[in-house]
Amino acid sequence: MTLDPRLTAGQDSPPAGRSRGLLVTVAILFVTVIVLVVALVLALGDGGPQDGAAPDESTSAPEAESSPTSPAALSPEETVALLMAQQRRDPDDPYALGDVDADIVIVQYADYRCGYCALWHVEVAPALDPYIESGQVRFEYRDHPVLGDASVYAALAARAAGQQGLFWEYGDALYRDAYDGLDPAYDRSYFLEVAERVGVADLEAFEGALTDSDVLGDIMASRDEALSLNITGTPTFIVHDTLVPGALGTDQFLELVELRLP
Repeated sequence: MTLDPRLTAGQDSPPAGRSRGLLVTVAILFVTVIVLVVALVLALGDGGPQDGAAPDESTSAPEAESSPTSPAALSPEETVALLMAQQRRDPDDPYALGDVDADIVIVQYADYRCGYCALWHVEVAPALDPYIESGQVRFEYRDHPVLGDASVYAALAARAAGQQGLFWEYGDALYRDAYDGLDPAYDRSYFLEVAERVGVADLEAFEGALTDSDVLGDIMASRDEALSLNITGTPTFIVHDTLVPGALGTDQFLELVELRLP
């Protein structure tokens, strides 16, 4: 994301006040990650919630404030450039499907516990398969856990399965459970059950990855990226150059895709 030139022009080094502010911000972020790791260990360990316990809803996405680089503060042309800059087209991205040179990229910000995300995943996402397989569309998934700590744990579990090549299969199972209204306890027992269901081979490694601080940091960075774009709800999509909040139906979504294909 490009910095506003007004913030950098003519400055060889940041003012002392800004440096102190930056150090404070970094320290707060570091402490936040440590606290979350400890919470994960407690919640997913032997002392965590029992099977059937209600998921923790204590953490929700804060309201995003407009910044010099948020869509609300930019011209239409700058907004389009900002949205298209979210495309990674990284050939090594394990959370993307399709050709890196596809005609357009669809970025999705989603939460595994979000009912509308589950609805879109089950009823609309399959219609994109022909576009992905033909090389017309690339799909890039981004975690945006907004419904509490359990949403973070679910994202961790999907990425833990991804370390054994089953990211998409695991995420599909989470969404289908939510779509079917199962309302599971998002605890260690449930995550292990889903792992067994989708064929994760090394359950010990999977379980160890559930408290990986590096993976947790990546998830929170994805969440912060979404908030920097003023995205506070899920699912939200960037369809090539257009921000699309909400779970559109199949016909509406495919119309947006078709209009942006060459």
